[in-house]
Amino acid sequence: MKKVGRYELLDPIGYGGMAVVYLARQLDLDRRVALKELRVFQAPDDPALAERFLREARMAGSMSHPNIVTVHEYFKHEGTPYIAMEYLERGSLRPWVGQMTVAQTAGVLEGLLAALDHAERYGVVHRDLKPENLLVTDQGQIKVADFGIAKARTMNTNSFLTAVGTTVGTPTYMAPEQAMAQELGPYTDLYSVGVMAYEMFVGRAPFGETETPMAIILRHVNEQIAPAHTVSPTIDRELSDWIDKLLIKAPSQRMQSAEQAWDELEPIVLRLLGSRWRREARLVTTTEQPAARPLTPAPFTATEHETPVPVAPSDDFDSFAWDPAVDQAPDPQPAAAQPPP
Repeated sequence: MKKVGRYELLDPIGYGGMAVVYLARQLDLDRRVALKELRVFQAPDDPALAERFLREARMAGSMSHPNIVTVHEYFKHEGTPYIAMEYLERGSLRPWVGQMTVAQTAGVLEGLLAALDHAERYGVVHRDLKPENLLVTDQGQIKVADFGIAKARTMNTNSFLTAVGTTVGTPTYMAPEQAMAQELGPYTDLYSVGVMAYEMFVGRAPFGETETPMAIILRHVNEQIAPAHTVSPTIDRELSDWIDKLLIKAPSQRMQSAEQAWDELEPIVLRLLGSRWRREARLVTTTEQPAARPLTPAPFTATEHETPVPVAPSDDFDSFAWDPAVDQAPDPQPAAAQPPP
């Protein structure tokens, strides 16, 4: 078997435009890892390119959070950068899209927004959020992958180009300002969250009928996305309005932080599902959900910017440990709709 540093390659488990991902065994610790080979950053005419990428990736990928995939090591082997990270056997969220309950979708969004809230503290914008970069844990939660390929926005806010000269990101989930190589921020990732939320609730992504990547990008830049409730009338109107706020074209008018996005979504979830919604939120493969194991609330961290006070916040919002007393509380009364920011 091929060896790369202290890793033995077992099987390829993923392919993309920038990388190949292998299931590998770390020989010194005898554990399985996901090893990402980033050949796109190997440039014979620029030997320092790989080193520059690794330096930037270490900064963006050094974050530790329950909803972020753990990175074990960044290294270079024969001029090619590699990232060794925890291996999550259940794979990505992609097979679940369009198949989840409202509670499960809310659990995915809570974990995703908690991860982005943590990244904001480091000035990191992911730039390529999509279901393929959300991995499912054995416990039925999600973790965000590939923060290490993101670039700290304190380094260069104008654009992030790969070695082959293309803007990082996936057209279906790309914010207008990213497509136009303008300044990026947390609001850029929130547009991608809005696209994913739309896809999870409606069953298809906006502009899903459009075939070519460039045409999709142009539509994101120029065309308004039909509100989710007009495409799927069963979607709650307030929930649809929340998605609309994430999909506003102008970054300055969009929600500005992940914490704000969750503050506005949480009371909607409580109104629709009640305080015990996390009991049904795990991504499980069986039809029965263990009543004693609700989804653990995702941890959010206080940020410097002001955020709206939610109408009906859960008492366990700031705790990563589930409090049984909270789960025994009566369901709250319907919450009033939040005014737009």
